[in-house]
Amino acid sequence: MTRVFVLTATAIALLEASVLQAGAAEPPAQPQVRFGCQARTFGAGVYKNESEFLSVVRQVGEVGFEGLETNWKNLERYFDRPADFAAVLQSAHLKLIGAHMGGSPWSAKPREEVLDEVASAARFVKHMDGQYIVFSGSVPKARPLPADTWSKMAEFLDDIGRVCRANGVGCLYHNHWADCEAGGLEELCRRTDPQRVGFALDTGHALHAGKDPAALAGVLGKRLGLIHFADYSDQGPSNVRRPPLGEGCLDIPALVEALRKTAYDGWIVLEEETASAAGRPLAENGLAVFQKAFGLAK
Repeated sequence: MTRVFVLTATAIALLEASVLQAGAAEPPAQPQVRFGCQARTFGAGVYKNESEFLSVVRQVGEVGFEGLETNWKNLERYFDRPADFAAVLQSAHLKLIGAHMGGSPWSAKPREEVLDEVASAARFVKHMDGQYIVFSGSVPKARPLPADTWSKMAEFLDDIGRVCRANGVGCLYHNHWADCEAGGLEELCRRTDPQRVGFALDTGHALHAGKDPAALAGVLGKRLGLIHFADYSDQGPSNVRRPPLGEGCLDIPALVEALRKTAYDGWIVLEEETASAAGRPLAENGLAVFQKAFGLAK
């Protein structure tokens, strides 16, 4: 015997509403970024005194950052005693993000020597469960720049990236203002091997070069592995002219929105480059700016 069920219009409407409500997707969660600090925020790129460097590491952890980035020369003293630095990081409740290095194809230092240094630093970073070699370049002094500037730099960076990859870490190219001018960063993005080279965008240097950091973040897309939040002002005595984060012309909301559009989930790193103010207040201010910008203010 076949039974026929007849639904009223009201019943159908209620059923449809129930189905729609049950199938409604939750808004996608925003990717979780992590906040780190470059050790030079506390006044120096390379700390020749070990106790001074250890004090910086301790303070980075005390301020509340999750990660530390630092010049590889600060780490070199621990290359033959990695357990000692692992204990330092553990005590400070920090993760090593990576080691910052530099070089270029027109440097006086032979390329093989640079590659050997990169290999040593990469092995140590990997041993510390870190992620990156953050590599800065430079441009030739000749103006206008030689026509082969970006092709030579791209070939050089691919070599750096090959060594990093062989040792289990990523290579991120860190821009300065001079190599960010005239489309240099975009050229390197186009010419380098995506499997070997990613990018660490420095917003302060980008602004100095007249670039829009939010637009550059969109261009770099998934190749952006780390971003230095740094401000810029055209007023000031130095060629870098970085006021404390939040006090210059960096459009932080626009940059955060650009990162969200690309589902960025990498490190947000504070890098203040001034010796005119005490490092800890700069670090505390920077972390507060980060937390507010990403809706994590306490």
